[in-house]
Amino acid sequence: MNRGTTARDTIASLRSVVIHFPQARRLQAVIGAYATLVPADAWAFSYRRHEAVVGEFLSGDPDVVPERLGMVRAEVAARRGSPAPAAVIEPAARTEPYRHALAVHLEDKRGGHGALLLLRDAQSGEFLLDDRFVLAEARAEVLRALETHAHFSGEVSDLERARSRSAPGIVLLDENLTVELVSRSKRFRRLGWSYNGGHLPIDIEQGVRQITAAWRDPLQRVEDAFMPLSDLIVRVVPVERGRKYGVVLLLEPYQSRSLLGEAVRRFRLTSRELEVIALLFSGLGTPAVAKRLSISQTTVNDHVKRLLAKTGSANRTEMAATLLGWRGSTRLEEN
Repeated sequence: MNRGTTARDTIASLRSVVIHFPQARRLQAVIGAYATLVPADAWAFSYRRHEAVVGEFLSGDPDVVPERLGMVRAEVAARRGSPAPAAVIEPAARTEPYRHALAVHLEDKRGGHGALLLLRDAQSGEFLLDDRFVLAEARAEVLRALETHAHFSGEVSDLERARSRSAPGIVLLDENLTVELVSRSKRFRRLGWSYNGGHLPIDIEQGVRQITAAWRDPLQRVEDAFMPLSDLIVRVVPVERGRKYGVVLLLEPYQSRSLLGEAVRRFRLTSRELEVIALLFSGLGTPAVAKRLSISQTTVNDHVKRLLAKTGSANRTEMAATLLGWRGSTRLEEN
């Protein structure tokens, strides 16, 4: 078996290991295994997605951690925006006091970019072509781990998610609760309120008056919220105006969140499938689920297979994380 095959097998074996939530431990294990495929005196890894840190890991030598972390960050910054570099190259950033170095650059299709920096002292010698080959061959498995880390299918970055949400309706009131300013938001129309030039809807005004009744005392001006409707939250925020004060209202539609309810709609789960999921999530294994539902173990496994297919999951752990929308995984008994 050649070193390339050994490298792929080493990384691939980590993918089958069930790791407790959060997945950060799994990613660190993959990077650690990858970094040790070739001999090195030290290594450093840094990876970001949409400017958020996905992971930064280093080998031992805690006294020089800041130094090596700075090296790999500089390498990532030096290559970003330039034509795509070769997968395994000599670093552009300075790596003193280490004499020899290799950089493995990693990018995914969802805005992720980073690098692994491998470092050797003078006495350890140069990195060989065989070392580069092994790292290049195993790189695909690392990219798979990075692309699935911290996000599941259909998720977007935190910034993208924030941009996709419409802003709350904003109303500025004076201390007598007279409307002074209203944001230009379609949200008001969806809430059934047509701004008429000076007055709040009566049910909203009553709630605001209750919260602000004691606000003439500056110490009592504390942000609060109420729900005039089952699907509407009104946040009441004090604004200082010298000796006077104003009131800002943030009107936000509200929908009670049920994780399994969302999963039922998203994956079109049947009532029996939902029963199986609930029992699995409670910690029961296949035999116990079968006994509880008065069905055979084969039938339970058939339900699980259909659930795996519906959620596009490779195993029960991934299925649980997908159904619950977690950024990580949990352990389900397989037997």
